[in-house]
Amino acid sequence: MLSINRSAMTYVHQLLEDPQKFGVSISKLDNGCTVIDMGQQAKGGWLAGKYYALITLGGIAEVSFEPFPLDQFQLTAVRVVVDHPMEACIASQIAGWRLEARADAPMTSGPARALNRKNPDHYFDLITYRDHHHEGVIAIQTEDPISPKIAQMIAESCQLSPQNLYILVANNASLTTAVQVSARIIEQTLHRLDEEGFDINQVRFAQGYCVVPPLANDKLVSMGRINDALLYGGLASLIVDSEDKKVEDVISHITSDASNTYGQLFIEIYERYNRDFYQIPLDVHSPAAVQINNMRSGKSFLSGKINTDILRRSFF
Repeated sequence: MLSINRSAMTYVHQLLEDPQKFGVSISKLDNGCTVIDMGQQAKGGWLAGKYYALITLGGIAEVSFEPFPLDQFQLTAVRVVVDHPMEACIASQIAGWRLEARADAPMTSGPARALNRKNPDHYFDLITYRDHHHEGVIAIQTEDPISPKIAQMIAESCQLSPQNLYILVANNASLTTAVQVSARIIEQTLHRLDEEGFDINQVRFAQGYCVVPPLANDKLVSMGRINDALLYGGLASLIVDSEDKKVEDVISHITSDASNTYGQLFIEIYERYNRDFYQIPLDVHSPAAVQINNMRSGKSFLSGKINTDILRRSFF
């Protein structure tokens, strides 16, 4: 059986064996849980971002870098290739598990979500996959230290010993986060498909790329840029087995140009909704462009576009 935690742990062990190579730091909580700082206090970097993405994709995807020209600047894009999109993206990469009931509680991503039997998040209503493994890894994008209480709660929910739980952390302004968020281009597309009523289990294969934004120490600017990268600089390509009409009915609704906020920088949208992510309409969180090849009919469909004008305004 495919185990996303077992596969992801292959990359976790590489981090543990040579943390300096990846610019990460390793610490143990009092209960034995291992915390891997990949860009919170640690330096992080391109490799850390790549491994963060690989691990949160359940260790069953490929992640690489390629050029992304923008005017005279030569930026970098991250490319993600996935053969098991339900397991890699829906069961693992989506930040679907809210750790506490309060609205500003951190959301977790990563393969340990598929071990959570106590209170699985709603994305598991969409798929049948669950994982079984004696080790688990979760990722939390946060500036706060991980408490033993939170680690214990995660371990208990996943039926793990805390000594077998590994938690990745990075903050919003790190290069690690910029890379791993851009690597969410497929995940962003899949959740939009579901929100528009498309059966995401009909997605057989997926690949995509998204620009990695320039860094800024300002946390608000960084947050805006990493979201603009997906909204205006990301393309997802899916292969589905479906009816053409079902593809035609949704494809024009799942790209960012379908939103009433299109053309605005994400930081402007964020301010408009009182800096509350949960007030922002769902259609804002869409990829710039999507192309879908329907293997059943052989036809291909395209919606949206990379918007270099808005990327230029956001980044420079």
